[in-house]
Amino acid sequence: MKTREAAKWAETKSKLIADEVTLGPYMSFIVRRTPRRLLHLLSYYKFAAKMIGSGRRVLDVGCSEGFGTQILAENSARCVGVDIDEAAVAWGNKSVANERLRFLCADILKDRVGEFDAVVSLDVVEHIFTEHENEFMAALRANLTHRGICIIGTPNINSDQYANEHTRLGHVNLYSAERLRLLGERYFNHVFMFSANDEIVHTGFAPLAHYLIALCVDPTEPLH
Repeated sequence: MKTREAAKWAETKSKLIADEVTLGPYMSFIVRRTPRRLLHLLSYYKFAAKMIGSGRRVLDVGCSEGFGTQILAENSARCVGVDIDEAAVAWGNKSVANERLRFLCADILKDRVGEFDAVVSLDVVEHIFTEHENEFMAALRANLTHRGICIIGTPNINSDQYANEHTRLGHVNLYSAERLRLLGERYFNHVFMFSANDEIVHTGFAPLAHYLIALCVDPTEPLH
């Protein structure tokens, strides 16, 4: 009897896990070298998804291979991930895309993707040179409806002292909570600041936070 039950469970289990996902090179590197980083990243995506709610059209700017974008897509009406990395986008479409989730290779500074209820951009703005930060924010806003929301996440400049040399080379434009809020307020009427330490998102003392998240709502009229 136990043998038959075990065989039945093995068959059921096999069906449940038949839909495998293969990680791309970037996510594989994180899993092998810094798995805690994956936990932190997914917690930020989970927070963004909670703030957006269900049934919305969502754009993920700087999606890489799309592993975190899946969380945004789970309860969305439609979700699009964009990135300038053609190989990463191809991996996302191959591995995790579905009827509600697709990925595009595009430069958000040059290409308007569409009209969305929410735009999410995590770990991107710190790679945008200061002279292009306004252009970047304007591009995010240009893909939103007039009542859309924008969620931007970036490492706190105060945590840069603990970053490795490779990370520092790519972080050309780091923010404090105040500077990130002021940038958001140029393009949105209301900006709510959150902090994060490890996987915990909170509203605590921002200077001690490792990561910053700006929830920007009520877009202003485009500048001419």
